[in-house]
Amino acid sequence: MKRKKNRKNRIRCGKSERFLKIAAVTVSLLFAALMLYPLVFAVSSAMKDNSQIYKVPPKLLPGKANSVSFVLDYTGQEFQDAEEMKDQMLKDNVLVMFGTNFKFADQSIMEIHVYGTREGRTLFHSRAHQMKLQMECDYGIYKRTAIKKEILLHDDRYVRACESIGYEFDENGIDKVPEEGLADEFQDQIAPVIQEKYTTAGTLVSIGNRTKNLLSLESFKYYLDMPAYIYPQSERVVKYGFLTFVMNSVIVIGFAMIAQVILCSVCAFVISRQLSQRAGKFVLMFFLGGMMIPFASIMLPQLIMYREMGAYNNYAALLLPFLYPYGFYVYLYKGFFDQIPGSYFEAAALDGAGSWYLYSRICMPLSKPIISLIALQTFIGNWNDFFWAWLVTEDQNLWTLNVALYNISNNAGTKQNALMGLAVVTITPVILLSILFSRQLKQSIAASGVKG
Repeated sequence: MKRKKNRKNRIRCGKSERFLKIAAVTVSLLFAALMLYPLVFAVSSAMKDNSQIYKVPPKLLPGKANSVSFVLDYTGQEFQDAEEMKDQMLKDNVLVMFGTNFKFADQSIMEIHVYGTREGRTLFHSRAHQMKLQMECDYGIYKRTAIKKEILLHDDRYVRACESIGYEFDENGIDKVPEEGLADEFQDQIAPVIQEKYTTAGTLVSIGNRTKNLLSLESFKYYLDMPAYIYPQSERVVKYGFLTFVMNSVIVIGFAMIAQVILCSVCAFVISRQLSQRAGKFVLMFFLGGMMIPFASIMLPQLIMYREMGAYNNYAALLLPFLYPYGFYVYLYKGFFDQIPGSYFEAAALDGAGSWYLYSRICMPLSKPIISLIALQTFIGNWNDFFWAWLVTEDQNLWTLNVALYNISNNAGTKQNALMGLAVVTITPVILLSILFSRQLKQSIAASGVKG
């Protein structure tokens, strides 16, 4: 009887444990999905075009991306020379591309190809992504203009637009030909508009389309180029685009990581091994007390002090604050140094080792878990830093990622999909580092004695 009862109890316990595990996994997955939803929504929004992003109610997944190809034929038309023919093809190219992008913005046309043919040969080809055309309308050549034929072709605008987009032309023919097997979903919609409102010299032969969903990912390339359009007065931003702000963030955070790892370890070594226990506690409380001072209370005095020092609107203003050892990191180092057996230091001292040898050859090599923890925490903490960098920089060449993202978001021409795309680019490094170094982070926390 007792055996049967024990067996029943074990079966019940096994079932209850299994139920608890299933419930725990289900709840964990549910909360993980809720936490990841904003990121998924941001990525999805970044892949939408300018019409999809404002649809109500919003859809989680982006719609299909269409690629449309136009074929214009110039057979039978007389031109004085190749330059005149090329000039006419450039005009038609601008009319077709910008007219289609403007009139059919709600059709998810993410890519436009224009082919110019003559006597069965392709002489001209140009290809543009929707985001490229939109940036020219929002910030570039056609900024604050109506998309009308006379305005599109005014002066040399069409030439500059085609040079920005890119094209191929050869009077003897090029090796680009329209794709085969294209659908004609847009033929009846677009053809009348091109023929009536944006009349081209070339004869519109065909309008074919194909679904290419990878074009949604290509939008990120143009998001990175967007700052060059918004801030054309900055040579560095024009040359490197959004990478200018990435490089600034890397410089600031790299300096912060090196400074905190070295300065905090030196302070902790002095407190742990050079000062008396009473003096060490006093100095440690000084650093820990500094953590309790709200930044808002010292923000204005610190800003005035930095301006008087000449550390304003330059890299010094961004880097100097990291020369103050962060109290919590000093505390971590000290706790770890206190755990190192004193016999190590005594043996080295008997051999004539000085303080620098004890610090560099004993403490630091044994502190790799603490170093990796502090470096990673410094990176994650300061990658998201915004207020101080925004306060001390006015020049676009000095903006860090978050400052640039804030200023770009305040631009009237910035669309929500572009803002989401830049936000995804900004948070991606932190996510990747957290995933790649998750094991090292766990080991570092365990080795540091931090409970969590």
